[in-house]
Amino acid sequence: MKALIVDDVLFTRLVMEEALKILESKREIHFDILDQAASYSREAIKKLSKGDYDIVITDIKLKDGLGIELAKHIKRKYPGTLVIALTMYPEEYKKHKDIFDEFLKKPISSEELEEKLEKIFK
Repeated sequence: MKALIVDDVLFTRLVMEEALKILESKREIHFDILDQAASYSREAIKKLSKGDYDIVITDIKLKDGLGIELAKHIKRKYPGTLVIALTMYPEEYKKHKDIFDEFLKKPISSEELEEKLEKIFK
């Protein structure tokens, strides 16, 4: 499985990556690739064009664009890719839940991530 974490805060990306590794050790989920991107326009779009990701976890609010726009782009160009919103503001997710497969509330817990991914992959 290939995953891409998009957030403009390095600490959040590292925590998310660690949570995915914990999930991987607990379940029969294996991530061949765990990529990170700090920006929507420069990094995430470039990485998406080079690889088929199974799942993208993106902050809704990025410094150089909205994760909402990234999600729309992914659903349009890569319809098989699951997109999870990452946000401190669940009401933002609720406004746009039609373009996301699920959401995670910051701060992130590995338990919540595990629960959400199990729900998605069943």
